[in-house]
Amino acid sequence: MITDYLKERQAQVDRAIEQLLPAKDVRPALLHEAMRYSVLNGGKRIRPILAIAAAEALGKTAEDVIKPAVSVELYHCSTLIHDDLPCMDDDDLRRGQPTCHIQYGEANAVLAGDALMIMAFELLAEFGNAQLGLELARAAGSRGVIAGQVEDLAAEGKAPNADLVEFIHLNKTAILIQASVRMGAIAAGANEKELDRLSRFGRKIGLAFQIADDILDETSSDDVLGKPTGSDTEQHKMTYPAVHGMDAAQTRVRALTFDAIAALMDLNRDTSALKSIAEFLMNRTF
Repeated sequence: MITDYLKERQAQVDRAIEQLLPAKDVRPALLHEAMRYSVLNGGKRIRPILAIAAAEALGKTAEDVIKPAVSVELYHCSTLIHDDLPCMDDDDLRRGQPTCHIQYGEANAVLAGDALMIMAFELLAEFGNAQLGLELARAAGSRGVIAGQVEDLAAEGKAPNADLVEFIHLNKTAILIQASVRMGAIAAGANEKELDRLSRFGRKIGLAFQIADDILDETSSDDVLGKPTGSDTEQHKMTYPAVHGMDAAQTRVRALTFDAIAALMDLNRDTSALKSIAEFLMNRTF
């Protein structure tokens, strides 16, 4: 079952993070405690699991690509710390516990996020494949995740705009999920065709993932999601349901997921885990 696979890979990623992060008593202890608090807090680990699943499809194991997989998760967690800050989305709950700045103060939260981001690239440098660092840098930078965040903040309160919501979702979320799949494939030695198909898969499920998040923000609860729900509406965020309506949002999630799976069909590889993850994400309730 896919749930068993996800639990097993999540446990592998958690063990690696535990080992790779500085111990919380290493000076400066408060910083390292804040880093560990923000990462080792029950995250779903979807991005590193996708990196692992892509590598497994190409014949590698989780241990073969664990550092690139962890690097993606550390970068992702750094963005969550920064997104939650009062100057950004101003959230006080993340994964069912107080956000980093609530627990450690704004300055330490900024620095913890910075340190996690830098450590992500440190792990990639240690892995020894320069292309992986380039992949993450391109996904993370001013034409990637940061671009999506800037436009997301600027769009608050604006009239619904289909082009704008697509840009925000593709850059703020989809591009990093795509990079996760690509990095697992690159670390496993993917050829051009394999990388192209896996890239398309990652981009499609990344966009579906963010639209599903928009839906859950309106339909789920704080307890289920582990973070405040309804905040998108309160902050007048540019979400897919706000622009296109709930029915269209649900339809788009399904269509994108089916397109993602179709992108894998002509690969002569065992992509069953990737397909099952895509279906799981389409039907998730958290």
